[in-house]
Amino acid sequence: MRLYCSLTSPYSRKVRVALIEQGIAASVEMIMTDPFAPPPELLAANPMSKIPTLVTDRGEALPDSNLILEYLQARHGGFAPLPRGSRRWATLRLQRIAEGIIDAAVATVYERRRPEGIVYIPFLDRQALAIQRAIAVLEAECGALSLTGVGVLEITAGVALSYLDFRLPYLEWRQSAASLAAWHAQFAQRPSMVQTAPPT
Repeated sequence: MRLYCSLTSPYSRKVRVALIEQGIAASVEMIMTDPFAPPPELLAANPMSKIPTLVTDRGEALPDSNLILEYLQARHGGFAPLPRGSRRWATLRLQRIAEGIIDAAVATVYERRRPEGIVYIPFLDRQALAIQRAIAVLEAECGALSLTGVGVLEITAGVALSYLDFRLPYLEWRQSAASLAAWHAQFAQRPSMVQTAPPT
């Protein structure tokens, strides 16, 4: 398998963490890629020029981190499956909220890279408020996050919080989320998180 990815992309990091948790990272060729200067191979696999993109051993191109995680779990297992019944939807809800933190943080990073005169401050404020509300939900439901049965929810939440530390430390999310901060402090020490930490 080949994974087009980046050392700083949180979406890429989700997949890289999952591969380590599954014990199959060594069997995947990691191709560090700039999606803003895409090589032809990435465009052939994903015309949207987005990372991560996984090309499976059957030549199938999977162009989205959540799709890749679903594929990896179905094909290789290795991290906690989603619970059954109503708990499944509760878990997926929290996972999507954690994913929303990543989306809002990435949108903030891109907006702040625009020339100073055209940065849209109301947009940044909206993203910051969305992140704060999402943190409040994760804090209130922190008991759903495991340190032993690591699955898609834990990987997404762990990567999302670490990305805030990496790109938006000024948000100081820990100030209003003591339980979530305690969970993240332990989760961040997992080998999969340590090995995929972005360069400083």
